[in-house]
Amino acid sequence: MITANKIRIKYRQLLFDDLSFKLTNHDKVGLLGLNGTGKSTLLKIIVGDEQPDSGKIDIGNERIAYLPQEFELPDQLVGEFLETLVTDPHNEMYKVTKILHKLGLDDIDIYQEIKTLSYGQQMKLYLTKLLIDNPTVLLLDEPTNYLDLPGILWVEQFIQKFEGACIIISHDRAFLNNVINKVFEIDEQRLYEFPGNYDKYLEYKAKFVEKRAIEYEMQERRRKKLEERIVLIQKFSSGKKQAAQLQNARHRLEREVTSVERDAYKEQKIKGLNLKGEVPLSKQILKIEDLAFKYDNGREILKDADLEVFGREKIWFFGANGIGKSTLIKLIVGEYYPHKGEVKIGDNLRWGYFSQNQSHLNPDEQLQEYFMRATNISFSQSFGILSKFLFPKELVQMKIGSLSPGQRARLSFAVFAQQELDFLILDEPTNHLDIRSKEIIEEAFRNYQGAMLLISHDRYFVESIGMDRTITISEGQVVEV
Repeated sequence: MITANKIRIKYRQLLFDDLSFKLTNHDKVGLLGLNGTGKSTLLKIIVGDEQPDSGKIDIGNERIAYLPQEFELPDQLVGEFLETLVTDPHNEMYKVTKILHKLGLDDIDIYQEIKTLSYGQQMKLYLTKLLIDNPTVLLLDEPTNYLDLPGILWVEQFIQKFEGACIIISHDRAFLNNVINKVFEIDEQRLYEFPGNYDKYLEYKAKFVEKRAIEYEMQERRRKKLEERIVLIQKFSSGKKQAAQLQNARHRLEREVTSVERDAYKEQKIKGLNLKGEVPLSKQILKIEDLAFKYDNGREILKDADLEVFGREKIWFFGANGIGKSTLIKLIVGEYYPHKGEVKIGDNLRWGYFSQNQSHLNPDEQLQEYFMRATNISFSQSFGILSKFLFPKELVQMKIGSLSPGQRARLSFAVFAQQELDFLILDEPTNHLDIRSKEIIEEAFRNYQGAMLLISHDRYFVESIGMDRTITISEGQVVEV
């Protein structure tokens, strides 16, 4: 069992206060909340990587495996890394092989450098490291972000069968529905608990919000009635009688309203995300012809590949990790160069790119400076626009590298919303976004009148947008699915 008692932590702003919970052996908890509310910080406090300002965490004798949202693997060969996971590589590698099989990494090249693997493959390697020691508690910060669908389904099955406790930060609604039996939500700088999976949480949360609205209305009616009574006493009474009546009325106001006062519930969400851009239906957006590309190690990804995109087509680029989806995107935006063939974005097109690892952002640049430079928005106007994307004044001077990955994603969309883009090239844009922000972006994508090339493993997200075409890479070719 893990218990948290009155945890408080504050950085530039208060994250949470008086946060308490108990995690029992079979709890499978989804930890929800907006980006920046302290979800990842809470997991770091549990494992001891962060210290709270006050309060205490007791982990007892639990063996905790922690998957951070952003992780690093050593600069070595795959096989060298795998051998470090066991004490006796000669006799215990079967343990590693078993996990690799479940993760779909049976055919991984042990002589390949880890840094050349896809992000999804690197995630699976990190999961292998975590699972080798038979943990009793799993703390998973966005475990599905870089996994393909088979990998996600395996993680679902593993968590379902896992006999210990789990706290999972995830914004994959289908995944949460399939694995959790309880929700912890950080909201209003405190922690709320709800039973059931994600769909059940939505039902309970709707009732919670409705109840809060009724309570607030009753509170304000009581406040108004007592304040009016005080005014009447002051107007129509005097002397000792007035003093006694005023004292009584003011005590009632303090006891019945002020001492138990609650603010109206205010849902925090992105405002003003309208993706502008429109292209004629006959306009050629992208042309790929006879494209060939292979890595330095000789592995061929594309061979005489072709693709054409016209007008307002929304294309879902689907497929397993490692087939070359991100590689093709990098060829399109000019980060990689083909060995043969042509990649051409249409003439006079304004396009925007969202990188899976957020490499399109400079971590050393201040948030506000980057936003102003990328949009030509003035200093005075930038505060109001950034606040609509949930960046209060105390955050706008932070360096981009100090933001959470979800906050960095929101910043990218804040920039997109100020531009008129004809073509969006998006490599896993919602990986780190909280669910409320993701739902706002879904609506913006549905209404977007430009072309879109999207890599995503989020089933809910793709279905909600309504894509026109689905493509993948097979035997070096770009093919329709």
